[in-house]
This record gives sequence, structure tokens and C-alpha cells, in this order.
Amino acid sequence: MNKFYKNNKIKNASVAMILAFNLFTTHAQTTVIDFETFTLSPNSAYSPSATIPFQTSEASFQYKYSSGYWSGGFAYTNITNSTTAGYTNMFGVRAFTGYTNSTTFVVGQNKGVINLSAPQSTVNGFYVTNTTYAYLSILNGDQFSRKFGDTTGTGAGTTIAQGSYPDYFKLIVKGYKNGTLKTDSSTLMLADYTFTNNTQDFVLSTWQFVNTSNLGEVDSLKFFLRSTDNGNFGMNTPAFFAIDNFSVSKPDISTGMGNTAFFLGLSIYPNPFSSVININTPLVGEIKTSLSIFDMAGRAVWKQEITEEKTSLELNNLERGVYFIELVAGDRKTITKIIKN
Repeated sequence: MNKFYKNNKIKNASVAMILAFNLFTTHAQTTVIDFETFTLSPNSAYSPSATIPFQTSEASFQYKYSSGYWSGGFAYTNITNSTTAGYTNMFGVRAFTGYTNSTTFVVGQNKGVINLSAPQSTVNGFYVTNTTYAYLSILNGDQFSRKFGDTTGTGAGTTIAQGSYPDYFKLIVKGYKNGTLKTDSSTLMLADYTFTNNTQDFVLSTWQFVNTSNLGEVDSLKFFLRSTDNGNFGMNTPAFFAIDNFSVSKPDISTGMGNTAFFLGLSIYPNPFSSVININTPLVGEIKTSLSIFDMAGRAVWKQEITEEKTSLELNNLERGVYFIELVAGDRKTITKIIKN
């Protein structure tokens, strides 16, 4: 092959790849999970006697059960008790109903985790408010927690006037990508008594939007509660909060054409497959290319930089189900759905 022909072949192939990138740039699909599709008896909550997450097509909400009670994660509910104080009312919210008076919402606990179903997902945000349990405990105190602002038992001495202790109760949301904690976080004050003017002190009793788009692409979110009322066994403030209208954006998925998926020059066959899948990635060497395979929970099960145009993968260890192949070529990327029979 002469030099002129070879150089022009590379140039034409590179142009073709650039055109492919321009033609097939992905668009985000946004879904708002309002939890209204979950079925419950009146005045009840999701409460299986086992550790079983509940799911939508976009996310899986952790639920933990141990020692005879709900011990962590999230539970959806339609309980509208906004007045009863104490731990017997863990599922009611001070706002009485869900966001915009909806029937069903979700109550979460400290360190609860939500896993996203597809890689490259972005959580745009969601609405948050206080549970009735936490709200009344903060406002009035109870057998476990002191009234916010009260200096009794805080060790503040005489430096802070009685009733002026700068208490707070806040929610911190953090994101994980490929199992690694991201540096950014989003915070919402569920109660704030840190103002110089005590008349500005508040305990949140309405639904407020938390913008989490700054976290970027995530595989999962983890929720942390922090309070100024702590004891020998940790936080005294009831470690509960509520969420509703959970907004997720994810890239469009290329389902392919027949048994072969074509997207940004990526060719995969057969699809569905049984054990071996063949992957063609044109222009390897021209643009640095890597491939990753993710399961429905967003966990990477295979990842490798591709140096050959044709690659055959033996995926006998994968369980049957739906997976996603992510192609990263230069500064562009896309995902394609694959199915293992």
C-alpha cells in the first residue's frame, strides 16, 4: 500500500468516525419517580420481614430488615400521620402528604443507599421533608432527644444563653461512581437554629427540592444525616427523612438493528448471546478506545482498553439478564444494551 493511499484511508476513516459521532450523539431521557405506582393498603408502609430492596426501572432502593424491625434504607408509605410524636410514627411526615398532595412517598434512614439502574445516570434532584417523628422530637424534645436550642445537657456552660444553642439537623447526599466516592455533595438543612436572630430558626415542615445535578454521573447515592444532638451511642435526633419525585436522567439506549447493534461505529453480535459475544470497534489506534460492561445496578463487571478492532469476549461467568456495554472513544461515549440468555 503506497503512502498516499494509506494516509488518505486513515483521513477518510477519521472523518467517517467524526461524522458518526455527530450523527449519533446521545440524548438524555428524564424520568420522575413519584412512587404512585406502588400498591399499599390504606395507612401502611412497605415492610417485608426480609432484606428486599424495592425497585423501579430507573433505580433500586435499599431496604434492610434485622432483629425483627426495619433497620435501614428506604420504605415507601401512604401514612398521613402528621401529629403523633415518638418512634411508633416513623412513616408519617409533617407535610401530611407527599409532594403536591400525592398519596405515596418514601421515608429513608441515615446511610440509606439508592442504586441507579443504568450507567451514566444523573440524578437531577428530588423533594425532601421531615418525618413527623424527627420534626416533633426537634421542636419539643422527647425521652431520647433534647429540644433544639436548649442548652441543658449540652455542656455549653454559661457561654450560650439558655434556649440559644446553635443546633442543626441536615441531610448530606453523596454520589458514587464505579464504587468510588465523588468529591461533590448536596446538602439540605432539615432544621437550623444557627441564626444570630433566633426568630429565623426553623424545622422544615414542607417539601423542598434538593438539586443533586452537581454530582454528575453516578452509580448510586448515599444519604447521611448529621445533628448537633449526639450522645454516647451516636445521634440522638431521630435519623429519618422523607423524599418524593426522584428525578433521573439517563442516556438513550441503542437497541440495535436485528441481532447487531450499531452505534458510533460499535458492532456487537450475536445479541442476545449465550456465552461469547463479538465486538467490532473500528478505528482502534486512531482514537483511544475502551469498553466496559455494567449490570443493571450500574456495577462494572468487565472493563478493558481495546487495541484490536475485533474482540471476542467469553462471558460464561455472567448471570442471565440485561447488561450495558459502554464505549469510550476519545471524549465521546455511548452505551448499548446486550442480553445474555
